[in-house]
Amino acid sequence: MKNPLILISSGRYMDTLSIARRQSELYAACLSAAGGAGVIYSGASSAMLADRCDGLLLAGGGDIHPTRYGQSCACCQLCIDSVRDEEEQALFDSFFARGKPVLGICRGMQAINVFLGGTLQQHIIGHANCCHTIHCTGWLAAQLGGNATVNSYHHQIVESIANGLEAVAFAPDTSVEALVHPSAALLGVQWHPERMVPSICEDVLGANHLPLFSWLCAHC
Repeated sequence: MKNPLILISSGRYMDTLSIARRQSELYAACLSAAGGAGVIYSGASSAMLADRCDGLLLAGGGDIHPTRYGQSCACCQLCIDSVRDEEEQALFDSFFARGKPVLGICRGMQAINVFLGGTLQQHIIGHANCCHTIHCTGWLAAQLGGNATVNSYHHQIVESIANGLEAVAFAPDTSVEALVHPSAALLGVQWHPERMVPSICEDVLGANHLPLFSWLCAHC
């Protein structure tokens, strides 16, 4: 589809007078470079938005509440927002039911896994505010190479993979770095590709992860 409209999930925070929304401008910049247009979610019916928008980008952010995947809080959780969890579950269900593509980034990949029945490991060391190599397989290897260096801003990882999803990238410690669905347009990556596109943001010099945003636009 030419010039697809992509809904970008948003974080919530308490402003002076009300709850406010915010999200990195880098997502919209990358979608624009890939031929699409991003709009930030600020409420409204998930079904209506799924009817009007062509794809969904589940963005990065704080931790998903462990009760969503059948666990109690085992460690200090970062920026849990149960309302956002609920909103994103509804958005995911609406877009997925309509066969529309979904790209999950960092928290967004974890959310896809949880929403489909998978679980998370609540804390891991060595993945926060750093860069590391990953090994890619399949389509992802064709886009990024068999081995790539990515940024890393998370402290939780996929524990059990949801039924229907397949892991296609791994960190050196064998933790899952990317998930795909073999028959639906679902893709999740644990790193932040919006920070790895030349002329937009370059956490890793020379890397270009615009193909991930092009994948989303192309599947609309």
